[in-house]
Amino acid sequence: MVAISMGSDASEGGMPLRVITAAAIFDGHDVAIGIFRRILQSQGCEVIHLGHDRGADEVARAAIQEDAHAVAITSYQGGAVEMFTHTKQILDEAGFGHVILFGGGGGTILPHEISHLTDEEIAHIYSPDDGREMGLVGMVQDAMERASKVDLLDSARFDSLSGPVTADDHGGVSRLLTLAENGDEDAFSAALKRVRSRSEKEACPVVGLTGTGGAGKSSLTDELTLRIQRDNPGRKIALLATDPTRKSTGGALLGDRIRMNSLSDENLFMRSFASRESGREIADCISKAVEACQAVGFDLVIVETSGIGQGDDAITEVADVSMYVTTREYGAPSQLEKLQMLDAADLVVLNKFDRPGSEEALSELRKQFKRNREMWDADDSSLPVIPTIASQFADAGVDLLWQRLAGILNERHDGDFAAAEPRLAEGGLPHRSNPIPPERQGYLAEVAAAVRGYHERTDEAVRKVRLVQQLEASAAQMRDSGKEAVAEDLAEEAASLRTAVPEDAWRALDDFHAMAEAYQSGEASYTVRGKEIKVDTTTTTLSGLELPRVALPDTEDWGERLDWVRRENAPGYFPFTGGVFPFKREDELPIRMFAGEGSAERTNRRYHFLSKGQPFNRLSVAFDSPSLYGQDPVERLDIYGKVAESGVSISTIDEMEMLFEGFDLCAPNTSVSMTINGNYWWHLAAFFNVAIRQQVKKFEDENGRVPNDEETAEIRSNTLSTARGTVQAEVIKEALSQNTLIFNIDTALKAMGDVAEFYVENDIRNHYMVSISGYHIDEAGANPITQAALTLSNGLTYVEMFKARGLDPDAFISRFSWFFCMGLQPAYQVIGRVCRRIWAIAARDVYGVGERGQKLKYHMQGSGRSLHSQEFTWNDYRTTLQS
Repeated sequence: MVAISMGSDASEGGMPLRVITAAAIFDGHDVAIGIFRRILQSQGCEVIHLGHDRGADEVARAAIQEDAHAVAITSYQGGAVEMFTHTKQILDEAGFGHVILFGGGGGTILPHEISHLTDEEIAHIYSPDDGREMGLVGMVQDAMERASKVDLLDSARFDSLSGPVTADDHGGVSRLLTLAENGDEDAFSAALKRVRSRSEKEACPVVGLTGTGGAGKSSLTDELTLRIQRDNPGRKIALLATDPTRKSTGGALLGDRIRMNSLSDENLFMRSFASRESGREIADCISKAVEACQAVGFDLVIVETSGIGQGDDAITEVADVSMYVTTREYGAPSQLEKLQMLDAADLVVLNKFDRPGSEEALSELRKQFKRNREMWDADDSSLPVIPTIASQFADAGVDLLWQRLAGILNERHDGDFAAAEPRLAEGGLPHRSNPIPPERQGYLAEVAAAVRGYHERTDEAVRKVRLVQQLEASAAQMRDSGKEAVAEDLAEEAASLRTAVPEDAWRALDDFHAMAEAYQSGEASYTVRGKEIKVDTTTTTLSGLELPRVALPDTEDWGERLDWVRRENAPGYFPFTGGVFPFKREDELPIRMFAGEGSAERTNRRYHFLSKGQPFNRLSVAFDSPSLYGQDPVERLDIYGKVAESGVSISTIDEMEMLFEGFDLCAPNTSVSMTINGNYWWHLAAFFNVAIRQQVKKFEDENGRVPNDEETAEIRSNTLSTARGTVQAEVIKEALSQNTLIFNIDTALKAMGDVAEFYVENDIRNHYMVSISGYHIDEAGANPITQAALTLSNGLTYVEMFKARGLDPDAFISRFSWFFCMGLQPAYQVIGRVCRRIWAIAARDVYGVGERGQKLKYHMQGSGRSLHSQEFTWNDYRTTLQS
């Protein structure tokens, strides 16, 4: 066994347990793994957390590069056998078969699957029964006990380090770094001599990033790495990151890896270290780790520290080029005089430059830099003080930073790093492309004020019309009693007060009378898209009783009538609290023909079965996980295990065409709902292309020829404006609750805006561009009130976002649909009414939208949470009652 320098007894090798944690591929359920990684930390483990939707290749790569004792994966979305099996295969092939795999997934991992994974020694899976018997901490302690038997410092593991190791051998580099971190000096020095593949004279440069906690160092490192790869393909880069160890537990969250989107490149290697007993922002072993990376032939080493204080500059001990990263939140300008790194840094980075006050902070930083370096005459733009927005895609500030860094590396180390020319905005500063302009940031407060103002005006008008009625009635009574003088005074006061009542209040009362007469006449009519529809206003019960379909309040009080009209009103009338349509249709049942299992052919057969004998085709598509997450249905085991499971696999337009074979997508009795969000625009485009193909083929069959260019353009235009349906496409909800947000939020919102423009430009009037969903927010744990608040705010955000692109709200708001969760609790029964009223007031009074856009059209679905309650005897009954 290799000699060690620490006294910890957490593992056989005497070092703290290192555990990779992640949620499985295509799985957005990250709460459980978040709980377990916190417990692991509290028990003294060093945890490298990867987050959700992590494939077997990512997990195994992390385990190899981090030289972990164990991997813990939660899998609540199915495919657990394939996920664990493939992870184990990759680890075995890389010579890391000693890594212990743990997992859990509640009842989604079936008993026979648990037995298979256990019997084949692939992974140890904790079942719900284990949870009940051991508890959360007990399961973690059991996993740690199993993992502690892995000895990462067993001398047999280092037999492969008998000859030269290159930067491509991630397993060899990982073992060498484990020796650097945990072995004694002699063992490491001897191993380094054996594995050296590049002479000390050819040692690569070292770039150090340090700065305050939360300044965005990891995001900046990732963005810099992406640019180095882009401009210098094939260069080998090592990333060494330190995070602090908690003194109270000895555990650590090594959380930098979760920020690294660039690590899929085989030319990149990353290792996370805990500070352990160093008490500093870099681990004691960093110098040896840098030396190791230089010895095996990396072309650049990037060292990132944990968050630092004002007097810290340890990064200068190991780095050839040092960068100090900060944000505007450094306090008063005098605090800058205390920062040691402003003296030592080669580059100073003001990150998160999109935050208010950043331009002033940049000026203060540049002034202090000049003072420290006595560069009194230097031009601000020439100073190595760079503003960046690392969280922004293709940020010009990061481009400039890389250009400056490459210049320093090339000048000081005779390097040849290439760097693309940055495209800076006017003034040479990065600019955040906000989907909503800064001057409109208070839109939710504006809507809230409009709603409150509406109700305040209602209360005032109700008070006045009631008083007018009372005064006029009193005047009539006095007149009947022969008290003309008193009657005249009362009548005069009533007339004066009547003029103070807004005209729309009197019109509302007149409309109430007309409405009452219409409902009492036995027949009413209303108009939909220019077509008059006549309906009976009564219905006959099974007992033969004739009841009104809509009943108005039975009161003679003008105030009560006005209050009802302003707050409730009849269905189909502003503010649409009682409903957006005057009457419920009698010729159509709200049936969702929901399907999605296996291939397009199989799902198509299911649609035909569901729609047989039905006058309407309400097709609803459930896609499989690879489709939802934008992956091709390849044979890689962890992906293959999810292909066509719990949804239909659609990856080509031909498959989409097969899915709807036999259904005319332009027929007035056919609509298609597609439940997809992350990469929905491809599936939406495929849907429209299939609809166009159908109409082109129909033209060819009817005319015996192919349509010319003009006819094809007309077919395309008519199809886009005729096809009916909905696509979910709700990315803010995904960020809040579902985690199938594939791209960063700004990019995803921009794509939504592009789709909105396409809808408006092509007059797509029968297809909803987004289904604004509260259902999934509820499923994630929100109560009904929170569900309603977040759903409405999401919808209003889309209005502001599309409006900022120059789109007329009247042109797109009517293409919004809404989706709420339903339950047996009373609050669920009223949230739709509340949301309809708030939306109508906001649409009319804030955005000036016409009547069609004022109508919030939603559907509801019973909560799936009721099926998961630990009352299985009643779950089915309860859920049926909800529905």
